[in-house]
Amino acid sequence: MTYMRKRGRILFWVTAAAVLALCFRLGYIQIICGEALREGAAGQQSIQIYSQDRRGVIYDRNMLPLTDNCQHYYYLVEKNRVDTDLLRLIQGAGGCEAGAMGGNYTVYKLTAFNRILNRRLVSEYGAYAFCCGTRYGERQAAAHLIGYVDADGLGQSGLEKLYQYRLSASSAMLSLTGSGTGQPVRGLGLSQSADHSAGMQPSSLVTTIDKTLQEEVEKILTEKEINGSAVVLDTETGQVLAMASTPSFDPNRLAGYLTSDHGELMNKTLQGQYPPGSVFKIAVAAAALESGCADEGFTFTCSGKTEVNGVTMVCSDKEDGHGKLNMTEAFACSCNCYFARLAEKTGAENIIEMARRLGLSERVLEGFSEEEAGAFPAEADRSYSGLANLAVGQGDLLVTPIQIARMTNIIASGGINRSIDVIMSKSSQDESGVRRVTASTASSVASMMKQVCLSGTAAGSETHVAIAGKTGSAEAGGDTVHGWFTGWFPADHPRYTVTVFAENGKTGSGSALPVFEEIANWLY
Repeated sequence: MTYMRKRGRILFWVTAAAVLALCFRLGYIQIICGEALREGAAGQQSIQIYSQDRRGVIYDRNMLPLTDNCQHYYYLVEKNRVDTDLLRLIQGAGGCEAGAMGGNYTVYKLTAFNRILNRRLVSEYGAYAFCCGTRYGERQAAAHLIGYVDADGLGQSGLEKLYQYRLSASSAMLSLTGSGTGQPVRGLGLSQSADHSAGMQPSSLVTTIDKTLQEEVEKILTEKEINGSAVVLDTETGQVLAMASTPSFDPNRLAGYLTSDHGELMNKTLQGQYPPGSVFKIAVAAAALESGCADEGFTFTCSGKTEVNGVTMVCSDKEDGHGKLNMTEAFACSCNCYFARLAEKTGAENIIEMARRLGLSERVLEGFSEEEAGAFPAEADRSYSGLANLAVGQGDLLVTPIQIARMTNIIASGGINRSIDVIMSKSSQDESGVRRVTASTASSVASMMKQVCLSGTAAGSETHVAIAGKTGSAEAGGDTVHGWFTGWFPADHPRYTVTVFAENGKTGSGSALPVFEEIANWLY
């Protein structure tokens, strides 16, 4: 016991001595060295780099960045060390001045890492090297929707143009931690700061796009070598989940596209105006039913050709005719002769009125000045001799893929037109909408579109889920024939509305439908 008490006393005095020493040390730091430490802390500063690349980030619906998620390489060089040799090195490597920072430094940017240049800039010019996110990637997702900025940082197309004021109002800046003498402190890296406390920058933009789906749709179009467009809507809200146009472009290398004949910069979903071909039979059937001019039981015997107002209409895919058909059967096999007769019975003005109610000839997205509105044939060109062409979506009738997607979504939604949006907001999530056609008419046309995929021109499609839709082939002069497919899935409980356009795809079933199938199988 005596031994244990002795060890306890020793441990007590050792601990007391350590605590006393610590107190003396803290007192020394706070009282004697306090002033020096305060001066050192005050001397440390944040060196701010104002770069012309800084704009509000554009996000997808899941807050994944669609922009500003790639890397560029930056070099911070004291202004008094900049000479013609340095500028020659930077320019020779494809670099440029990225912006100036307050004080004695200039920032240079390179799109790719150059090991030799890096070594020279660091060793000969004392450059501080770091990497940072840049605006666009080489394979920029949703490039046509996002658009691009010019050399002065001004939005020239897409969301960059539409929301130029908002995106350019970014308060974010790049910064490096500096010492009391203003020298960057190596190893502490680059940071981004803003003048708000937390959360997303007010200048940022959240879209309805699903980035993963968008990239998959672009991949499918490219792999199938489709020159055209695909758009995917959330049927219940009208939100655009994906909007792709091919061929695409690299926003970092615009010069080569400005003189190109391949139309890489055109957003075909919004700007491409094309004859709809047989997908317009959706509007013709709806007009006949809604006006009461014909019902689903209206029959006609197709012999392979028929004459309407002096114009001969033929069924080129069935030269000997389809035989006796009712409306559902004619819709499923896309009989031109039947629909020419149905148009004659319905009248051009009833068809045009229904087409307007289904959203054709009017822009779909609010505020997009670049979007085209399509066109209806002049009154003199849609009656009499022009009626047969109108019946099958030919002649001077022009639509955009986004318009066909909206028309399809109205039918899939039971006749309700829901606002088509690409920007996330409370209104974009509203499922109420405005009725454009009666529930009865929408239901009848929807049943016909289901039959297309069961026994008609899209029968035998290989999808994991039941689909409904309409094929279309549209002559556009010469040997050019565009392919269309528009529809939704699941067939009985629509969740996704998809429209695919294949420029000069010849047939909708051969070009556009396979893209639709791939999208459906990826989602299900």
